[in-house]
Amino acid sequence: MDIVKIRKLKSEELVAEISKTKAQIVQLKSEVAMHRIKNWHLLIIAKKYLARLLTVTKEQEIIKSLSHE
Repeated sequence: MDIVKIRKLKSEELVAEISKTKAQIVQLKSEVAMHRIKNWHLLIIAKKYLARLLTVTKEQEIIKSLSHE
């Protein structure tokens, strides 16, 4: 999902997507450690996606705090 679509998500949807991505990262780490998958680049992609999600979450928190002042 690209950044424009991520920014359109509601906060509840973001939280659900973050938890799903964290679970996916744990699963990918274990599969890479046990040499079950050869494409370990999927782990890097999942981490970058998680970083995007967390960045958008932080942006939304900052916008809410600025609008309440």
